[in-house]
Amino acid sequence: MTQDQNQIAPARSRSEQAIRIIIREHQGLWRIIDLLDQLEQDMNINASQPDELLFSTIFDYIEHFSNRVHSQPTEIRLYKLLREKAPETAPLLDKLEKGYVVGHQKLLELRQLLRECMVNWPNGREAFGHALSRFSVALRKHIKKEEGVVIPRAREVLAPEDWDQIISARDQQDDPLFGDRVREEFRELRHRIISLTPERLGGLGLAHTGRVTAHHQGQEMLSIKGLVTSYGQIEVLHEVDISIKTGEIVSLVGANGAGKSTLLMTISGLQPTDKGQMLFEGEDLAKIPADKRVARGIVQVPEGRQVFKDLSVHDNLLLGAYTRGKTPEVMEDLEKIYGKFPILRQKRHNLAGELSGGQQQMLAMGRALMARPRLLLLDEPSMGLAPLIVEEIFQTIRELKDEGITVFLVEQNASQALALADRGYVLETGEVVLSGTGKELLSNEKVREAYLGM
Repeated sequence: MTQDQNQIAPARSRSEQAIRIIIREHQGLWRIIDLLDQLEQDMNINASQPDELLFSTIFDYIEHFSNRVHSQPTEIRLYKLLREKAPETAPLLDKLEKGYVVGHQKLLELRQLLRECMVNWPNGREAFGHALSRFSVALRKHIKKEEGVVIPRAREVLAPEDWDQIISARDQQDDPLFGDRVREEFRELRHRIISLTPERLGGLGLAHTGRVTAHHQGQEMLSIKGLVTSYGQIEVLHEVDISIKTGEIVSLVGANGAGKSTLLMTISGLQPTDKGQMLFEGEDLAKIPADKRVARGIVQVPEGRQVFKDLSVHDNLLLGAYTRGKTPEVMEDLEKIYGKFPILRQKRHNLAGELSGGQQQMLAMGRALMARPRLLLLDEPSMGLAPLIVEEIFQTIRELKDEGITVFLVEQNASQALALADRGYVLETGEVVLSGTGKELLSNEKVREAYLGM
């Protein structure tokens, strides 16, 4: 081999290594798009009602692909370097970057059309089917542009040091395109899709409920009227009225000391009630002791995580299922938690106290989910966490709603909490002073001034 060949071979191997990873992930996405086409055909030709859980899981995969593989569009290292070395590609790269933003919006629309289709079936089938078809076509075009134009041009113009930059960025937050951790997340999601896909379409067809929306969606789950509670002689909550419907995310915002955590502890039974009524699915909570409320489906993730630091991650999760005993379903749920939070599988033998703050928050949420909550009480889940971890936590909360879990979220991060919520309440010095939809509260001048700094 000549000296020139020796110089070319490493460069070629580095570029091909990176390109192989991109193509491999594209191939996984191609298979998902093909499955969407088959499911659309099955819905339209065979008049088969959509499997809501399967579709939602596929949408999770595509959304995860956009959010995690490509991070933010301006942070795609390959695009950045190609702009510098081949300025003529800028218009195409601009269009592709815009595609990630538009694609995210279209996914939100698809999720909404899916819900409407499930509720109104067979009405809504046509609108959902057409939107699904348009989305698949657009996604295919996007991938073809990357494979047919972007990658060939990158092969031509990028230098060995450019490919070194791309490859060395693996598992970094600014460009996680090639990270082992990210690819493990995709393996988990693909396995879930394969498990849910009917055998006739090439999947495992494991039995499951096809719905992800909660039973009796929209009915009142928790009704609180005239609630008063005190610490000694100091009254903390004053005649609080709150209602939470099944399947909702309801956010409670307010300043420190407003009584937010006290309200959650009262619902959980950890703080006694002086006056008022709390009904959970029509049952008086005053008649249900705190240790029985978990078994009824009311589960709290406390402020500050409060994991059992001297126990392993695995044992912490199993303690979440304490009221359920040792059953095969518990171990199945444990696998689901590891699928939802892959870092917990990786750290399952570590002591909980060795985890970072974000990992402990995931563990606290996973431990609560092991109890199979119907109403999940989240107390300041973003407290003390880095912005990227906060984003991950809030994405998990969105997914919990899609799985049919009702969420009561207490948060100081008012902007994110209200943006996520179906409805919200504002608590000031123990009193509810405002209520409305999340959008209404976000646009309320008093909320904007007091809690959003606007």
